[in-house]
Amino acid sequence: MIKNKRGVSIIIGYVLLISFVLVISVVVYQWMKTYVPRDDIDCPDGVSLFVEDYSCSTTQLNITLKNNGKFNIGGFFIYLTDSPDQKLATIDISQNITLGGDKMAPSGVKIYGADNSMRPNVAEQFQFNLSGTFYSMEILPIRWDEINKRKRLVVCQNAKIREDLNCN
Repeated sequence: MIKNKRGVSIIIGYVLLISFVLVISVVVYQWMKTYVPRDDIDCPDGVSLFVEDYSCSTTQLNITLKNNGKFNIGGFFIYLTDSPDQKLATIDISQNITLGGDKMAPSGVKIYGADNSMRPNVAEQFQFNLSGTFYSMEILPIRWDEINKRKRLVVCQNAKIREDLNCN
């Protein structure tokens, strides 16, 4: 049995401190949990783009993309390779667009019109300024979808296309 008042107040102080730390940790955990996405944000099955035609030189790339899927598309990311042995395209040329769409910050091309304006079975032409020789391109379609009453940009990883370039 503790007869010293100072000992009792120290124990009460430790109990309050531990209780305070536990309450703060529960509040912080609940707050941090809101930053972790619950479900993957994916494009619906049936989103698809097709490179109908292209022409290129060391200064310009002209491509015709056709939406051959079931859903409208709002834009795309476009990357090139500058080596024939390179498997993953890493050079972003979306900021060099001169025809067919608007630049998105920091990357990507938004097709002219409202969100998801490229309808199925429609072909659009795009033009990009280049500097150098490139060997292949990768294009990832994007859409704006409403998720939890908020409009979100969705990258369609499952609809990525790769095209080898012959720019002689």
